Amino acid sequence: MKTFSFLSISIVMLMGNALRAQDRQQIDAAYKNALLLYEQKDTFKAIAEFEKVVQLDADHKDALYHLATMNYALGDQPTAIKFLKRGVHLHDRRALTFLRDQLHQKITYADTMQYIDPATSEKFDKIKNLNAPTLNDITKNILSVSSNAREQLQLLLLWSHHAMRADGARFFNGGFPLSTQQAIQKRTGLCDEYSNIVDEFCKKIKVQSFRVTGYVRYPDFQPGDALRQTNHAWNFVYLDSSWVACDLFWSTTALDAEGSTPPHFVKRLEPEYFLGLPNDFLNHHLPADPVFQFDASPVAIAAFANSPDGIDPQVKRMPYLNYQDSIKTLLKLSPEKRLLKMAKHAYSYNKDNPNELIKESYNYAVSILNDKVSTKNDLKSAKQCLALAKSLIPLSNDGDIKALKESCDAGLTMADKRLATAK
Repeated sequence: MKTFSFLSISIVMLMGNALRAQDRQQIDAAYKNALLLYEQKDTFKAIAEFEKVVQLDADHKDALYHLATMNYALGDQPTAIKFLKRGVHLHDRRALTFLRDQLHQKITYADTMQYIDPATSEKFDKIKNLNAPTLNDITKNILSVSSNAREQLQLLLLWSHHAMRADGARFFNGGFPLSTQQAIQKRTGLCDEYSNIVDEFCKKIKVQSFRVTGYVRYPDFQPGDALRQTNHAWNFVYLDSSWVACDLFWSTTALDAEGSTPPHFVKRLEPEYFLGLPNDFLNHHLPADPVFQFDASPVAIAAFANSPDGIDPQVKRMPYLNYQDSIKTLLKLSPEKRLLKMAKHAYSYNKDNPNELIKESYNYAVSILNDKVSTKNDLKSAKQCLALAKSLIPLSNDGDIKALKESCDAGLTMADKRLATAK
């Protein structure tokens, strides 16, 4: 769960009224004239016209990029960097590539914060009060105003901030997770429910996604602490030919643990945790499975655990990991096999935490044993998974995990009986 203090941020959608009042035709005409001057190599007049476009539409990515490249050509690198960083805010991949590859600029997380276009906010205003008792209804409402996948996810973010609230009672007092339908009906949840909502929403809008678990730092975290269990869940989604990180829970709620009042959740729209770069997320979100660092040289678990924040650069990175092939393999697997594969990766990465592998091995075995038509090979796999889970249980410090020992024994007995009559 999200457990450290946060800085409040300004949201671009609060600044949207100026753009709404402008005549779109005026913006398009100014941009067309700027392009004409640019093609005629009338540099200074073109710059003035592109600046006029940006005055009318502060989020005009093409005008910003032209201003950056033209100022760079004139030798004004600081101004070029200023315009490029504005483009990066808007997720302009050209600006990001230019800054990193040509200007060798280090991109900070603040530079990649996800902003919400004022036009998207206007679309949300049309649907925010519509009846939506199920995720199907929410999806239908969103699709009625947007055909763009990125914007559809942003609309889900705005809906969640508007309609959902953190389940503080369960966070502080314990309790069972909710199904997605229960969370939508009750309009409440924690990271488990929020990440499930994103995962199921992505399936409905036909966007590839992964729901992952991992590690975040609690207030009482001390550098060097062993990470013995995952404590958060979020998503990665595939947009515009790249994977981006998406934490719907952190993007819409915050745990206020400061001041004289007891810790409590507050609503707070923080889109920097939504559709961000995976590498930036590593500073505070470490996936249990290193494949989801999307890096051929992943950071070691100690690089996160040894640092009070961010990544310790002194810790040597892991050996080469072909994460692209790993992602392709995971996408081809059934949901149960995928979770088991991810859990195996997670345990290889962090031997201090056997819980994910125990849980997914047990769940995978149960899914086989509950299937009346499981083959002999399936039953052998179930037996192997139960034996693995049972062997790892003594390494866990989680009471619920330890309680699975008897269930593993019962499952092994059932598997042997089924195998005795299986053909």
